[in-house]
Amino acid sequence: MIIDLILDRKDGDKYQPSKFYHDCMGYGEVGNDITAAMDYGNEPDIKKAICQYIIDNDYNLDICKYVNRVNWLSSDERSI
Repeated sequence: MIIDLILDRKDGDKYQPSKFYHDCMGYGEVGNDITAAMDYGNEPDIKKAICQYIIDNDYNLDICKYVNRVNWLSSDERSI
């Protein structure tokens, strides 16, 4: 589930935008708005799409605070 990808990153897993994108595509229509934002939008568009996914699926809205703190178009610099 896409929420797992988000929470894994929040928990410290290394993040790569291309992997996140392809993983979202693997969930079919559920990830379409996120991948479209990554294709055609900018950072605020991606954050909005991810938060809308969180809202639409009744996940904890506090996760959006995290979503809005990180950059979804850049890989994490930390090493594993």
